[in-house]
Amino acid sequence: MLRKLIFLFFIIINFSFASILNTKHNISTSGPGTIKGSSEQEVCAFCHIPHGAQPGKPLWNRDMPSSSYTMYSSTYLERSNYPVPSDLGTANDSPGQLSRQCLSCHDGTIAVGGIYAVRGTVLGSALSVNDTNPDGTMKNTATGYIGTDLSIHHPVGFEYDPNITISFDSGTKGIELKTNPDSPVKLYTMGGKKYVECASCHDPHTQNEKFLRVDVGSHGENMKQTCTSCHIKDGWAGSAHDTQTDTYTDPNVSSKFGTNVVGDLGCINCHTPHNGESSGYLLRQVEQNTCFKGASDSVATAPCHSSGGVKNIENVLSRTYGHGSTLLNQDGVHSNLDTLYGTGVSRFPSGSKGISWDDSKHVECMDCHNQHQSKPGTHRVPSDATNSWYPSSPSNLISSSGPLTGVTGVEPNSPSRWTQPTNFTTMKEATKEYQICMKCHSYWGLGVAVDGSSSFATTSDPTRNFTDQAWEFNKNNFSGHPVVVNTNSMASPGSIKGLDATQMKTPWKSVGTQTMMCSDCHGTDNEIGGDPTGPHGSSYKFMLKGVNNYWPTNASGNHYRAGESYGGSDWNGLFCKNCHNIKAGNANYPHNWKNEMDGLYCVRCHTAVPHGSALSKLQVYNTWPAPYNYNGNMAKIRGYRERNSYGRDDAWMGSWSPPEANGGGNCNDKHDADSGTGIYENSPY
Repeated sequence: MLRKLIFLFFIIINFSFASILNTKHNISTSGPGTIKGSSEQEVCAFCHIPHGAQPGKPLWNRDMPSSSYTMYSSTYLERSNYPVPSDLGTANDSPGQLSRQCLSCHDGTIAVGGIYAVRGTVLGSALSVNDTNPDGTMKNTATGYIGTDLSIHHPVGFEYDPNITISFDSGTKGIELKTNPDSPVKLYTMGGKKYVECASCHDPHTQNEKFLRVDVGSHGENMKQTCTSCHIKDGWAGSAHDTQTDTYTDPNVSSKFGTNVVGDLGCINCHTPHNGESSGYLLRQVEQNTCFKGASDSVATAPCHSSGGVKNIENVLSRTYGHGSTLLNQDGVHSNLDTLYGTGVSRFPSGSKGISWDDSKHVECMDCHNQHQSKPGTHRVPSDATNSWYPSSPSNLISSSGPLTGVTGVEPNSPSRWTQPTNFTTMKEATKEYQICMKCHSYWGLGVAVDGSSSFATTSDPTRNFTDQAWEFNKNNFSGHPVVVNTNSMASPGSIKGLDATQMKTPWKSVGTQTMMCSDCHGTDNEIGGDPTGPHGSSYKFMLKGVNNYWPTNASGNHYRAGESYGGSDWNGLFCKNCHNIKAGNANYPHNWKNEMDGLYCVRCHTAVPHGSALSKLQVYNTWPAPYNYNGNMAKIRGYRERNSYGRDDAWMGSWSPPEANGGGNCNDKHDADSGTGIYENSPY
């Protein structure tokens, strides 16, 4: 039996010897690397011994490090209740002990030549090895140096548990691990459980680049397949980062990975198994910089989301208004699964961040995009219509927007009219765009709002605070843009729930049945001219997009007005004109029906935040607060009755003569009383 074991050992050694000779793990004098023995010619002796082995397998010949390691961890793993070890094992058959063997060279605490015996002679000191520190340990500048901080390296000594799930109110997310890794990646069984060790991915005897077990092509392709041998990300197959054929122009990418194609690199565009700059997720750079640079040394040579890429999102994020002011200037707040932890929800783990702005305000690319599922294309499918930044078939469904695929979201409840929703359904995958936006732009992120307004100032106008959009788009309000539901489904008490098709421009003529996205109104400056689509950043306040970009005042700060004398150059830049045929000359167009309205400021009747209103037709009463009543004092309607057709007696104004109007007279000449039939719309204020 002993002969058989010795024979088997030498077969293994001879096979490994043939593979290892031309690699950096040949530390003998014949080795090809700079770190090699000064005089020792034995190849295998630097790790193995046939007799008198030390603790460690197989037939270990090295001192084992007694280091205490800082282990890999992340909020994602903690929130998943994934078992995270506190250290690597020291005894045979304990999790992490095999990785500790590798670290006996690579953590820099034990001399590379610190072996037990050579040719039957027990050594009293380490063998001399070139290109090491004076004490024989690996230099921290060496390519293979790991150190004792394992938090920036792929986890080792970890149990492999593919059965863990994370529950949302709607949907369950798995830990996205295959039941068993694809061969040749392997796991190690200890105590009846399977564990990931250094040797799961690396074979120290192979001649493959970085000793990877996988050998399917270039080093980059080997790395990608090594990752996907275990990790089976939802929606990864066919996603943009899996299939993209764009290439890096940075020559270092080709020399390092043997390929410069985004799809070939896959996971490696964004992640690195060792020395990740963003430790929790092994990102190459901190958060957004990973999206801008990928695996390149500069943004100019990366086909990603900056100056060298086909979509220069970094550029639009740097504009005056939008999400960029926070995204570009704040790091380290975001953590995965933040969506679960909105206002009033206890955090797990304690002290972690969530989505609520009071202590966790942040914007990161992955708040709005799922980098593993995002599909090629634009934020919105473009239209051939005149207004080409709009889709040909408007809808609020994410299925019409590849880059939003797979993003988490929240669905607000629908409380009574003009009331703040405070209960939300968390969603593993949003199905409608507003469910992504409302993670932040609602009570879930903003917290308690007073009269619709939060306590957080907007970047577009520091005198105005962000408003709760779940409040404004509540389907029980009487009017609003059809972001959450179409206008036929809104709670307006009358029969006129939407505008006439002739009052709308293409593609918005299916009034009453269409829905829309928030990004149909908010986006970059010039999506028609080539700006990356989506609400990243803009030179216009509130990221109003399209040909016309101003509301409720023009570029000079003057109010837009209704009436027969207006609608030409006086309406230049009026945002509403992007979709609405405002002036057409008949009773269906009350903005210019009677000359008494000539010159009347739009905000005398309509909300300055045209998301939604407790009243029909986006109206506001004079009792309403700012920002809906512009500046808190511009609205003049005192009451309104919803009828079955437009009429001058629908609204009444009281005794008031508009100073800006050209028609003259008092508004109460025609709008002076609560008269006639119809449903009176009471005010919530």
